[in-house]
Amino acid sequence: MNLYRFRIIPESPWRTPWQSDTLSGLLCWMCARTHGKEVLRERLIEPALAGRPPFVLSDAFPRDRLPLPAALRTLDVPAELRKPLKRAQWLLADTFRQLQAGIVPGTGAMLDDPGIIEYTQLRNTISRSSHTTSNDGGLFPTEEAVLKKGIRYLTVYARIVPEFVEFFEQLIEELAQWGFGSDRTAGKGQFRLDKGLEPVTDLDQPADADGCVVLSTFQPGNSDPTEGAWEAFTKYGKLGPDFGLENVFKKPIIVFRPGASFRQCSPRGWLGHAIPMHDLFARDIVNHLEGLGAHVIHWAFGLSVPLRWPKGEIRPSELIVEPLAADEKQEAPNITPEFASKPAPSAPTVPTICHPPRPPTQDTDQVTVKVLERREINGKVQYFVQEEGKPRGVLAYGVPPPPDRLPQVGEEIRVYRNNRDLHNPQYRWDKPRPPRTQSWHRQPPRRN
Repeated sequence: MNLYRFRIIPESPWRTPWQSDTLSGLLCWMCARTHGKEVLRERLIEPALAGRPPFVLSDAFPRDRLPLPAALRTLDVPAELRKPLKRAQWLLADTFRQLQAGIVPGTGAMLDDPGIIEYTQLRNTISRSSHTTSNDGGLFPTEEAVLKKGIRYLTVYARIVPEFVEFFEQLIEELAQWGFGSDRTAGKGQFRLDKGLEPVTDLDQPADADGCVVLSTFQPGNSDPTEGAWEAFTKYGKLGPDFGLENVFKKPIIVFRPGASFRQCSPRGWLGHAIPMHDLFARDIVNHLEGLGAHVIHWAFGLSVPLRWPKGEIRPSELIVEPLAADEKQEAPNITPEFASKPAPSAPTVPTICHPPRPPTQDTDQVTVKVLERREINGKVQYFVQEEGKPRGVLAYGVPPPPDRLPQVGEEIRVYRNNRDLHNPQYRWDKPRPPRTQSWHRQPPRRN
């Protein structure tokens, strides 16, 4: 498989993270949409299940950055450098190639700026019967993201078998016309391609590497190496709307973030596997899909590049400034959130970074939780939920939303804390009312 890269220029905010398995799944969907399910099965699904994927993608990275390999976190680190290393997320391309050759970078070469601005956008709930908002507005939050000012594009790397290159270019161009991720029909996730596929040769060196680093969100296969360093998280996928089913979530799967490092080379240039639909859905969902003649997989492959396992100690170094690419010196208009204010015409032109405005007051009792399980007790709906970094709790207090707006398992929602118990947290739907205070005034004594 040959290694390429292509650039994505976002033309609107996006709601779905640019992860490799999501992008690959959408390309499979494009294949079914434009060429039919038989072509999808013969050219993509069957080879993937047999361990011969025609293409493997990386996640999309801001500009030309590459993820910090987790192997660096296994080195000795002075106490004063532990926090900078923990916050670091990226390496510049030149520094990454030096690390591949065994040269350990200093902390000044490790970037902690994500390059992406994430913010919450409030939206109205539209009634299906009246096609208008309700009296109370029905506001609910959604998470969106844009590139930081000064960053023009995202870079994706791809390993493609030679006979599939032309077909791959057709699929990615079709996806650019369609849009990426959630709410594409509302204008989110719109993008265009900058140029085409560019061959990449410098990331497949050195030849004497004794390890590898993966640039994708992926799940290792049974024959993949097991010794290394990585960061894992749980992903809750969802079945697309084209199968006569609504709100069908895949079973939770454990995946590795980009930067996972292993003490063994990958001669194929990729790790991972395709997860069959029998491992993704309940039996009744599988029967429904088989009745339609549909084949659904999760594209959990990860693009890997060679790495000499780093040795030694991480040391401080001077801060490296990220240079602008040649085509970024004439900066294109930056995408900003819809509510971002523009400076007055008479204001001086000072280059600044525009962040979405935050509410004037931050409610510390409102938190984001993931819905784990639904149950009903005496006709009342309750949920088991989990706040990041805390044990599982129960959402059972306050006034819940109408039945048609109750959350589904796997959703992330905003709720309020009902207590401060670190071991048995409780949550409520609405903001608790402040306790009533009463003022007591001493009555003057009566005079006879």
